Amino acid sequence: LVYFPTFIWAISPEERNKHDQKFDTLSPSMGYVSGEQARKFFLQSGLPASVLAAIWALADMNNDGKMDRLEFSIAMKLIKLKLQGTQLPTALPIIMKQPPVPAPNLSNLGNPSSTMTNLAYGMLFYIYIWVLVKNLIVHSVKMFLTINTLLGILNYLI
Repeated sequence: LVYFPTFIWAISPEERNKHDQKFDTLSPSMGYVSGEQARKFFLQSGLPASVLAAIWALADMNNDGKMDRLEFSIAMKLIKLKLQGTQLPTALPIIMKQPPVPAPNLSNLGNPSSTMTNLAYGMLFYIYIWVLVKNLIVHSVKMFLTINTLLGILNYLI
C-alpha cells in the first residue's frame, strides 16, 4: 500500500473560495465568527456534536474559541471529509495550515521553468484520484459483503 495521505487534507482554491463565501454569510466581526455562530452552522452538517467538537479542537489552532477564515476553512474541509467517511486525524495535518493548493496548470507544459512544478502537481493529482478510486472500491466491497450477509439472513428466514 502506497502511503500518500496528506494530499486528501489539502484545501483547494475552489474549496477555500466556497468556505470564504460561507464564512461571510455568518457576518464575521473583526475577521472572526464566534463559537456559537460556527456551532449553529456546523450542526447543519448532520454530524454528531461530539464529532464536531473534535473537528473544532483541530481547527481552532490558537484555542481562542472563535474562528478566522483559515480555521473556518479547515473545519469545513474536515466536515466534508468526515461526511465522506474519512477518519479525523489525531493532529491537524500541516498541509491544512498552508495556502490553498492550486490545481495543475497544464497550459504551461512547454515552459521548462514550470514543467517540473506542473509534473509534481500532475503526479499529486493522479495520486489523489488513485486514493479516491481505492476508497470507492473498498466501500463497494464492504457494501457488497453487507448485502450478501443480509440476503443470506433473508434466505435463512424464508
